[in-house]
Amino acid sequence: MTKLLVKLGLLAAMIVLTAFASLKFLTPGSTRQDDRLTISLLKTEALSFLVTRRTTTQLVVEHSESSLFGGWDGVYWVTVRWNWGVDMSKLQDKDFRREGEVIVCHLPEPELLEFNPMYDTEGFYSKSTVLPKLKEMFNGGRQKAQLRDLLLQKAMKFAQQEHLCPTRAQIAEQLGKSGAMIKRATGTEIRFE
Repeated sequence: MTKLLVKLGLLAAMIVLTAFASLKFLTPGSTRQDDRLTISLLKTEALSFLVTRRTTTQLVVEHSESSLFGGWDGVYWVTVRWNWGVDMSKLQDKDFRREGEVIVCHLPEPELLEFNPMYDTEGFYSKSTVLPKLKEMFNGGRQKAQLRDLLLQKAMKFAQQEHLCPTRAQIAEQLGKSGAMIKRATGTEIRFE
């Protein structure tokens, strides 16, 4: 019987100590935090991009769809950062020539180097009749995904219409403005075209 009382006493003491320790973490001002970070490096590569123009736009894609079974209208918007410039890794020996004391560099064609939608700024609104609404509920948000898929296609059309991509002449002029600094540093004059 004494052994049973000792065991019960030890058990009671353990319960009291555990409750006291738990109570310490539940009192105001004493919180327990556990922060962890896991990084998975998926890809790294050396780039030879020369970004000469960065543009930030808000793009809005509107869509309307109807059939005998109903219809839906949707609007999707997001802020996008565009980086335009030249890929310097495309330069070849034939793109350089000397004209007297001047080195002439023929630049590659300008291109879109990065198209980066900032998804923390995106929004989506739709209205639909009953059947398209039920379909949307069961296919997991396909309307938003459909408009998001149209984004790059519509954005590139907009970029061409609005001349967002700089021309080779504009880039050459922009780089030419740093020609004096290059000449001071190297003693050689460089002209871009």
